[in-house]
Amino acid sequence: MRKLKIFILLIISCISLKAQDNIWSNNLKSVFGELGWSNLKLSAALGFRFWNLGTSIGLSGFASSKPKYIYPSTQFPMPKPGEFEETKFTYVLVTTDFYYFFEIFDDFIITPNFGFYVQQDSILARSLRTYIQYDFGQLYYTGRTENKVGINFGLSLDYYYLDKYFVGIGYNYKRGIFLRIAYYWF
Repeated sequence: MRKLKIFILLIISCISLKAQDNIWSNNLKSVFGELGWSNLKLSAALGFRFWNLGTSIGLSGFASSKPKYIYPSTQFPMPKPGEFEETKFTYVLVTTDFYYFFEIFDDFIITPNFGFYVQQDSILARSLRTYIQYDFGQLYYTGRTENKVGINFGLSLDYYYLDKYFVGIGYNYKRGIFLRIAYYWF
């Protein structure tokens, strides 16, 4: 157990010494974009990096398919309880992530991220009624909305490409698999 503690302290001290050298000698700045795919379909994020720290804001769900719905009216009244089933559709998901870029290898960067998300879901009611004149089972009625707030995390691997760019691939818990492209300068 003592050897494990010493080993962990040695790793932490090496990382902190490397970090102290980098902050003054190599103030790397970059702007990056992420484009991804998840169960919410298309996701995108835009971020900024200074030294080994970064932040981004992302959006998901804006290209997902949701059924058209109607407001209950006299022609299409809302079904009674037991005559409908509710289905949840994510309307929008917004994430804010904070990154730490570990430049352990010469051309590769390991990037864990941690952040928060806000998600709004639409609960739509689908009618189970059918009549000879009209099939009400194709109708979705407005239901309610649910808001969720939670913790988001992810991991990616980036590669320095050419002189001013790096590209990467990663996974974000809420935004899914993504491709990152960044432009950097010193």
